[in-house]
Amino acid sequence: MMRALTFAAGVAVGFVVGTRTGRQGYEKMRDQSLELWHNPAVQEKVSSATHVVKEKAPEVQHKVEELAKKATHHGSAAHSDAGTAAAQNGAVPVPPASPDGRHTLDQG
Repeated sequence: MMRALTFAAGVAVGFVVGTRTGRQGYEKMRDQSLELWHNPAVQEKVSSATHVVKEKAPEVQHKVEELAKKATHHGSAAHSDAGTAAAQNGAVPVPPASPDGRHTLDQG
């Protein structure tokens, strides 16, 4: 998704910079986007979405806090047993990264 947005932004910039009528095209796109943004139906959806997010935020925050506590509690024990568990499951453990961030198996 991020790549698509970056690509679209690049296309828009290229359009504005690379064409003689780029400024007119840019202004037309800007006006259309502002018209869409100020559309009552769009604003109703924005308001509704904002209300839902504000309503659900405390619940989501509580769940994230619980998961973070579980991850830190289980993460410390799981990390020390990771190599043993991987060997028991028949998996090949990944070697630790060197200080420069590369794994010992990285080439180059």
